[in-house]
Amino acid sequence: MRVMTTHRLAYRLSEIDPSRAWKYATETEQLARKLKFIKGECLSNINYAILETNEGNFQNSADYYIKAITIAEKIDYTRGLSISYNNIGDNYLKLRKFDKVLEYSEKALELNRRIDEKRGQAINLEQIGQVYFLQNDLDNALKYWNQGFELAKVSSDPNIYAQIIINQGKYFIAKNQIEKGLRLLKIADSIASRSSELYLQILSGKSMVTAYKQLGKNDSIAVILKRIMQMAVELKNRNEQSEISRMMADFYASAGNYQQAYASLQMHKSLSDSVLNEKNFAHVAYVQTKYETQLKDKENLELRAIQKLQKQELSQKNSFLLASLLALGLAVLSIFLLMRSFAHKKKNLELEEAHKQSEYLQQLAELEVKSLRSQMNPHFLFNSLNSIRNFIIKNESQKASNYLASFAQLMRKILDASQQSFIPLEEETEMLKLYLSLELMRFSNKFTYEIQVDEHLSASNIQIPSMVLQPFIENAIWHGLLPKESDDAHLTVAFKEIPDNLNQILCVISDNGIGRKKSMDQNIGMKRHKSKGIDITRSRLRRLFDMDKSDPIRIEDLYDSNQEAIGTWVLILLPVK
Repeated sequence: MRVMTTHRLAYRLSEIDPSRAWKYATETEQLARKLKFIKGECLSNINYAILETNEGNFQNSADYYIKAITIAEKIDYTRGLSISYNNIGDNYLKLRKFDKVLEYSEKALELNRRIDEKRGQAINLEQIGQVYFLQNDLDNALKYWNQGFELAKVSSDPNIYAQIIINQGKYFIAKNQIEKGLRLLKIADSIASRSSELYLQILSGKSMVTAYKQLGKNDSIAVILKRIMQMAVELKNRNEQSEISRMMADFYASAGNYQQAYASLQMHKSLSDSVLNEKNFAHVAYVQTKYETQLKDKENLELRAIQKLQKQELSQKNSFLLASLLALGLAVLSIFLLMRSFAHKKKNLELEEAHKQSEYLQQLAELEVKSLRSQMNPHFLFNSLNSIRNFIIKNESQKASNYLASFAQLMRKILDASQQSFIPLEEETEMLKLYLSLELMRFSNKFTYEIQVDEHLSASNIQIPSMVLQPFIENAIWHGLLPKESDDAHLTVAFKEIPDNLNQILCVISDNGIGRKKSMDQNIGMKRHKSKGIDITRSRLRRLFDMDKSDPIRIEDLYDSNQEAIGTWVLILLPVK
């Protein structure tokens, strides 16, 4: 009875007070082993797995579930198997491995139906509904949630009851029935609050943010995000902290608070990196761990056989001496072979590293050449020369002379910059001003611009990658500002310091143009070229940052309260020297 009590305490506290939950889970295992109560050992491993999942340690979580399944199979404990299968499915849900979620959730559902466990069935149906919801099959999701809702009412468990109400609220919000969805979410939040279920309050809060975002209630969004982040920190749930910080970044960005948006984005990246290092292996943990367990069992059998043989040999002195000499010889030989193998592997690693370094430098050089080509594209050169020709035809010799002088100066600076991987920030801004002045002359001052450099940055001392920003500025002019019908078209290029980071700066390029969607609808020319130039720049920055998956460039459309496009902004992380 005490083992079952400490197990239930550990399970109930897992979402409320993780430190106390760990204490009771450990006590469950110790008491169960002392009493040789196998079912209790199974339950303690399930509790360990749940707590590891909440902390983002998916590989450790998989290890504990395998132990629980192994024990449950030995004693034919169906409920223990169903819980483990369902929770493995939940881990795969966090990884968005939907086929695996359905596989394990349906296994658990079949077992719970066999033993008529209604609460367990409600949990399984709720999880299956989540899969369909994430795949945008909303009606199927609601069908499973409604089935689970009826079972949850019978089981009298307020937590699964509240969870399904949250999901129903999400459904109506997705169907644009916002007020109905909010009513359900507030009911679920009230139920979760009464039972101090912080995790469920976080889930309802995140869905409320989605609803209030559609209603344009920014004050409510700010309050809810702050509240649920405090709860996630209290629970030490890194998965939720990462997700909420990403939501904060989106919220601040939509409000034009780029400094807060970037800080929240950095927090999200830091948290997600710490979790994803373990998540990358989670989807193979089940098979891998089971294989390793079987392998260890086989090795143990072989070791016992060897020990038995050795005991027989030890009874004879001569055989013992011979075996010892043989073992010594094998050990010496093994050490020699290991040292030789290690030296060979070390040499291969050095050669491989040198080859990778050579490939890296070659690819970086190729990207820099492509970057030069993207800035000196034939369209720009042709249009510039054509502008000079038009000035001459119109007998505007002074304008032609000024344009030609600026054009020649820009070409010289681009060619000089192409010889260097990094150039001073001051030179980059001068090159951008030359380019923008040419565009202004070509388009008869159709737009205005400003270039801002943070007062804490020394434009003459810090260096940034050369020829990075022009493709984005040209994109903003051609796709955003030139099609704009009003005469207030404006472009801003701002270089900002990142607090406590001396190795990077942030460049924000913003315009108040027509937005990307409308631009695509109008089929403005040079779209293919610009996409290529931006892709080249992205690849080059990834090489400079030594990153494979993270994106140093973020492009967002800006909307007013009526969801009308009011421009575009681009955030670019730049390494500095």
